[in-house]
Amino acid sequence: MELIERLQSIIIDTTRALDLLDTGYATVISASPLTLCIEATRLNVTEPVAVMTDNVRYKAVTVQGETVVINKGLKPGDKVLYLKADSGQSYIVISKV
Repeated sequence: MELIERLQSIIIDTTRALDLLDTGYATVISASPLTLCIEATRLNVTEPVAVMTDNVRYKAVTVQGETVVINKGLKPGDKVLYLKADSGQSYIVISKV
C-alpha cells in the first residue's frame, strides 16, 4: 500500500471513530428524569446526557381563563428522533415520531 493510500485510510478510520454527529430513534422510558432507550444499541441514557429541545417540552397557555395545551410533552413509550453529539456525550431529542 502506498503512503497516500495509507494516509487516506487512516483519515477515514479516524473520522469514523470520532463519531461526532449522528441521528437515530429512541423510546422514552421515563419523562422525569428524561431516560431514553437508544434503538440501535439498546443503551439507556438519562439526563443530563439526554436533553429535550423546546419542540418536545410540555407547553400550555391560558386563554380567557382556560388552559390550552399546545404540546403534551413526552411520556413513556413515545418514539423520538434524537441527535447524538460529542461522540455520544449528549443525546438531544429533536421531535416525536
